[in-house]
Amino acid sequence: MATTSMTTISGVATGVDTTALINAIVAQKGTNLARLQARKDLNDKKTAALTALRTSLTALNLSLAVIQDKFNSRTVSSTDANNTNVTATASGAVADTYDIKVKTVATKGRISSTLDSNGWTTNLAVASPTDSVNSGIYTSGTPASFAIQGTDGVIKTITLDAGSNTLNGLRDKINASGAGVTASVVNMGKGTKPYQLVLTAKATGTGATQGIVRLVDITKMANGVAGASANNLGIAAGTVDSLTTPTTLTGGLTSSVAETATDANFTLNGIELTRSTNVVKDAADGMTFTLKQGGQTGTTTLTVGLDKPNTTAAMADFISKYNQLLKDYKTASTSTKNPDGSINQAALAGDASTSALMSTLKASLAGASAGLPSTSTYKSLASVGITNMADGSLFLNSSTFQTAMATDLSSLQSLFNFSGTSTNQGVTFKSAGPKTATGTVDFTITKDGSGTLWGTLTRNSVTSAPIQVSGGTLVGTGDLEGLVLTVTDTGSGTLALSRGAGQAGSDLLSKFVGLGGGITTGLDSIYTQNNNLSTQITQAQSMLNREKEVLKLKFAKMEAAVGAMKASAGSLTGA
Repeated sequence: MATTSMTTISGVATGVDTTALINAIVAQKGTNLARLQARKDLNDKKTAALTALRTSLTALNLSLAVIQDKFNSRTVSSTDANNTNVTATASGAVADTYDIKVKTVATKGRISSTLDSNGWTTNLAVASPTDSVNSGIYTSGTPASFAIQGTDGVIKTITLDAGSNTLNGLRDKINASGAGVTASVVNMGKGTKPYQLVLTAKATGTGATQGIVRLVDITKMANGVAGASANNLGIAAGTVDSLTTPTTLTGGLTSSVAETATDANFTLNGIELTRSTNVVKDAADGMTFTLKQGGQTGTTTLTVGLDKPNTTAAMADFISKYNQLLKDYKTASTSTKNPDGSINQAALAGDASTSALMSTLKASLAGASAGLPSTSTYKSLASVGITNMADGSLFLNSSTFQTAMATDLSSLQSLFNFSGTSTNQGVTFKSAGPKTATGTVDFTITKDGSGTLWGTLTRNSVTSAPIQVSGGTLVGTGDLEGLVLTVTDTGSGTLALSRGAGQAGSDLLSKFVGLGGGITTGLDSIYTQNNNLSTQITQAQSMLNREKEVLKLKFAKMEAAVGAMKASAGSLTGA
């Protein structure tokens, strides 16, 4: 009798393609699994789209910050083509010219070896910087002690022992002492004692010692021994007023006239100035001058102007990033129809959070900036050459934008920054936050009996509780949270606070892409959904697999039964 395997379904006995039939039954019962998988696939697409959107939004926000920075950038041209005597940089400075003549540059005080007529060292030098036998700082007897004073006026003391009785040891002890000098060992390359100790003040300028560095041997004083051994470097003896906390010293070895530090001396627009450093940041607001060489006979004229090309390029970059963001969002949120008529759902189609973001961002950039006074020259981005096209993209008229920069830079900056003006010079706007309200705010600054300053802020007829001025600043509360004011005097006045379109966009972007923002919340929600979907998909697939095995078994039995019946019928026919 013919038999049919229980694990092989061929349809030979029945003439039915049982494999195809089983697959059709399983496919019909697997519609729920297909729906679950489709939801997960769409979520994966949405995750990729939100991640890409976050990257684009972050880049757009960064470009806004660059624009705000570029508004403070300035170009500086110089009549000194080789930058021989002075160079300068400007940030936020008004367009102006500066005439500079450098008489002397600031130098550092120094002590080095005295040289003889042959150029050989006569003191502060040894034959070998590491040899404590033939080139020791002291011979036998009490270890040597020294006091060091840099141009900062601070005095430090050190003591050498047998383990540090070398020039390198002395150098290391000085550098570890905290003195205002740097000790180094220099190889002269000639003479019987070519290795010399050099002490150089850490800071330029005459400082507290009129530019003098001092090194004093206090061995005898430190040990109270009249016969204490003298050092072998030719450092004169002296005293300090205290071995633990010295404030004055006498004697010793000091900087020569040639090595005494000098201050920088220069004239700026005809006014003679002196500074201890060659990098001068406080001579003119927004300017940094670097003095390079003294003895100038002529005058260097520096001309400061707006950095129009780079600022315009930064604005063009922002607009390019915004337009690309808009294009990418439309692609990610617009569903399409497949050739068979079915809908290919877009990843962000129907996503209310991202749709609201894009609408609010567009409105922020297209509308008037909040809180701007009626006297402002420019009240919207459109007024400075940034207009909306029919498809929602932005267009920059570079010529109009550069004209706005030259006409009223302050008003233009207000379109991109959070800005504030005060009617009282004793109170000035410093910064604000994303929650700070705009408009008119009255303030009153008073001083209590202990000399502490207190301030109150009034907005929309609501006055805050007294706020203590700490470190010269007053920090707003309530709907003025994030507001920081610099306070230097008592009095009353009014603040005009405005949030430019650029700042409004930046606040919106920071909130949406930050922790707890719309994208983070959306991604967290998708992650939770996909975890649940993965579990359901695994369970549904297991159920289908079991169903398929049951069907295989049933049809195998049917094949076997039909085969047996056919075999029996054949036997009867042949009998």
